[in-house]
Amino acid sequence: MSDEHPTVSADSASSSDSEPQRPVKRDRTIIIRMWPKTPVLYPMALVALICCLVAHFAGSSDLSDYPFGEKPAAAEVDASAPEPTPAEAGDEGAQVTLGQPEVLAAQAQPDPAAPEGDPASTTEGAAGSSSEELEKKRVDRTLAVIFLIALFVSLFAICVDLDVRWAIIYTSAIVIACLLLWILDITMGFMPKLLGVLDVITPMANAQFYLGVFLVWLVLMAMSFMVTRFHYVKVEPKEVVVFGGMLERQQRYDTMRMRYTKEIHDVMEYYLPFVRSGRLIFSFPEQSEAVIIDNVINIKKVAKRLDEIVGSTQPHSH
Repeated sequence: MSDEHPTVSADSASSSDSEPQRPVKRDRTIIIRMWPKTPVLYPMALVALICCLVAHFAGSSDLSDYPFGEKPAAAEVDASAPEPTPAEAGDEGAQVTLGQPEVLAAQAQPDPAAPEGDPASTTEGAAGSSSEELEKKRVDRTLAVIFLIALFVSLFAICVDLDVRWAIIYTSAIVIACLLLWILDITMGFMPKLLGVLDVITPMANAQFYLGVFLVWLVLMAMSFMVTRFHYVKVEPKEVVVFGGMLERQQRYDTMRMRYTKEIHDVMEYYLPFVRSGRLIFSFPEQSEAVIIDNVINIKKVAKRLDEIVGSTQPHSH
């Protein structure tokens, strides 16, 4: 899907002497940034942030009490203590063996200070704690599935350029597949078995993982923002200036008889809120190569501003 916009040439402007000329503001400029694909990943980053908050308050996979590299206190052994001789080891084993019935008897005696029915309350508390832990793990699993779906959609938007034709084909195929599954479930009832097979897959992640994903996306966005400060195109009423980097040379083109084409080569990126990106192609009669700008954010507004700056009054052709 592309729109071609021609600009007004000097010949066409001089032929209409009877019509009043509209004044063109010379100070109007527009800067078009060359963005990478990083902004397309913002739905995945937003879902990761939401999953981080939900997992922090309702999840169970918190590893802060057991950091890496540390062992439980019961498993620690004093390395400075001398190793016992075989005779001492045998005596200690005998003492433990001889004292074992008394220890077991002491453990078996109920505590007089403990209230009656305490074993039952302990059992109920353990069962309630186990049930609560299971519910938290289910929350972790649900969040992981939601995050994987968002990750798949974001990566699909980056890896596949989905034009209008293929978007219609994919949508029709998904609708047909869902209808077939619904009909097969009515006739054969295989959906419970399929859900039972899928229930075996249990992806899980903690809040720190989702927070890490969100922070990685923020770092990539900061790097992309810095890159776009040095790679951009400035369009003025008289000329187009292409900046290719910090120390690279600048290319200047005359806007007279310039034509630009707006292309929407990915429907998902174009209809994604806050992105709505596309491609702009500037062609000049005196230049054999065109200037191509990919991933232009809010390309519809940029094209409208271009029409105002270059004074395009002719209707665009599809």
